[in-house]
Amino acid sequence: MTTQNLALTAPGGFSDDQVLVDALPYLDTEYTEADRQMARRLIEQECKVFKPTKNYLKHLPVPDYEAFLTPALIQENARIAKKQEMPQLDMSRCELPSPAGTQRSSDKNAWKKSTRNAYAQNEHLLLRQINLELLEEFGPEVSRRWTEELQTQLTVLETKLREVKEQLMEVHANRKVTQLNAGKALKNLENSWVEMVTKNYRMEMNNQQMAEFIETQAKQLGVDLTKLNNQ
Repeated sequence: MTTQNLALTAPGGFSDDQVLVDALPYLDTEYTEADRQMARRLIEQECKVFKPTKNYLKHLPVPDYEAFLTPALIQENARIAKKQEMPQLDMSRCELPSPAGTQRSSDKNAWKKSTRNAYAQNEHLLLRQINLELLEEFGPEVSRRWTEELQTQLTVLETKLREVKEQLMEVHANRKVTQLNAGKALKNLENSWVEMVTKNYRMEMNNQQMAEFIETQAKQLGVDLTKLNNQ
């Protein structure tokens, strides 16, 4: 035969006041302010044994934040500490100066250097154009597939979340039904107990009245009840 818990019990089953935690939250509605305060005290006592606490990093060593600093970060932090402006980007590599109209217009080396620079930038722009064309041709499909993959992952996670929520609601629903059914049984037992106590009380009152009646009649008849009881 299996048993089913109707209530959650605290660690050890007892509080510091040696009170068994057997509350039925779906059934117990008649509680006083003292009961509420006791429940709060029990919750606070139980929360103290849980981790993490406010100092949940106390058992860990002091972190070394400088381990993540690179020379570039150190230099940048020093610049920020001195409130210096960030150096502007060097755009000279993107420029295409021409010796024409300058003092080096007749210098063949200057023209060769300018020509090599023009070739290099032309190749760079051509490569960018190729990349843009590839992105235009294949990018939408790749983006669509990636979006579908993300949507699939989102659907799976939402399904799992919904299942967990349904399981949680099922636990609450089963607990509520179990407690309400137990409440009906407890109510029936309580009514039976009250009925039996009432019957016993009435029987006791009838017995007392009968004893008084017998004692009165015995006095009137002059009968000694003590002798009768001893016989």
